[in-house]
Amino acid sequence: MKSVFYERLFQLNRCLEQVAEILEQFRQDEIIHPNYARGRARAVEDLRADLSHVLAGMLHLKELEACVPGVFPRPEAKPRNGDQPRHDP
Repeated sequence: MKSVFYERLFQLNRCLEQVAEILEQFRQDEIIHPNYARGRARAVEDLRADLSHVLAGMLHLKELEACVPGVFPRPEAKPRNGDQPRHDP
């Protein structure tokens, strides 16, 4: 497995941590309201956690597929709430 994938995941996590840090600085400087800062920080953390969970899982699956080809078929993506089903021509 290429380390570039894990480096990207690290960078993504770090960037989203920096967003939360900057929001906190704006809150401390009283530029944004504490309630707004908390809500946005929570949204950023939820996004970071979701992306990390999904991407780490997909990287793990790729590693398993590389070790034992054909044993771990990749499941089709299922539409989530609000997503439109894909219709490939």
